[in-house]
Amino acid sequence: MMLEIINSCLTNSLHHNPNLVYALLYKRDLFEQFRTHPSFQDIMQNIDLVISFFSSRLEQAGAELSVERVLEIIKQGAVALPKDRLRKFPELKFKYVEEEQPEEFFIPYVWSLVYNSAVALYWNPRDIQLFTMDSG
Repeated sequence: MMLEIINSCLTNSLHHNPNLVYALLYKRDLFEQFRTHPSFQDIMQNIDLVISFFSSRLEQAGAELSVERVLEIIKQGAVALPKDRLRKFPELKFKYVEEEQPEEFFIPYVWSLVYNSAVALYWNPRDIQLFTMDSG
């Protein structure tokens, strides 16, 4: 599923994901195991194409590039890469399946958002109690 999500980001919005491309280039060896596996060969075509395309552009730019320069080259390359070279796959669709007790996740999560986002309000962390501490 992660390969499909990465592939979707590359094919549908490459120019909005320079940090993803940077991470793919930096960790390209992680994908080695998927290249030879028959189940992933289709999905790996686009990832390999992007890695090869941007690796070539970075090699042309020379050695000892700063992170900022690498990201600049990636952004320029994202515009230059012909969109028709990336193979389109069906659009990904996800469905939310609610757990039996979603409040176990959502209540602490929402309160963490309130606590961290309420800049104008003072919250004393010692006085915040989301759950009672009794065991009975």
